[in-house]
Amino acid sequence: MRRMPTILVLALLLGFGLAQRSVTLAGVITSEEAIPEGTRLGVQVLDANEAWSLEVNSVVPLAGSFELEIGEVPSELLRPFRSGAVLLPGLQNEYIVDPQDVRYAQGVVAMYIDADEDGVWTRQPARDPVFLALSQLERPIGFFSLIYVDKDATMQASGVDLALEAGWNLFSVRFPESGPEYAVTATLDDVKLDVLDVIGR
Repeated sequence: MRRMPTILVLALLLGFGLAQRSVTLAGVITSEEAIPEGTRLGVQVLDANEAWSLEVNSVVPLAGSFELEIGEVPSELLRPFRSGAVLLPGLQNEYIVDPQDVRYAQGVVAMYIDADEDGVWTRQPARDPVFLALSQLERPIGFFSLIYVDKDATMQASGVDLALEAGWNLFSVRFPESGPEYAVTATLDDVKLDVLDVIGR
């Protein structure tokens, strides 16, 4: 059996070491009115001004449901992850991030009408209308945030110790009768989006 060249082995090991995990969101969309044709649902990365800067993936909802895998974030969009830099449901800004040199990006779920049919949300001048929607978790009820980090890290708060893996992380807080439950996972399958209105029609 021939030996694998050393350079190839090192390249494979390096590739595994740099692997960034992706995450998956799935759930349902509720709306009093029919969802318009051309609607897409995706994740937008926020810039320093909390504005949408990049769509990392999107899908067309099917029969009021969706499943979305979230992809990589370019390094130029990452910012220093200072303790309390992101307001997180349940924790707000009362947590400490370690190590101190972690960089991050925050994502938000975005639903819009792809008016120009190019498969992505379009900014000016031909802006695609966006939906105003409330996102939450159902089993049990709760809320979530999407955080991307460039290396493994921890978030520590009073009574809470959460591990973040390099790549995307789904931070969640749920409210069973026993009290708040915090978690960081790679999959959430009980997301519910309640559509309130459409902006920019």
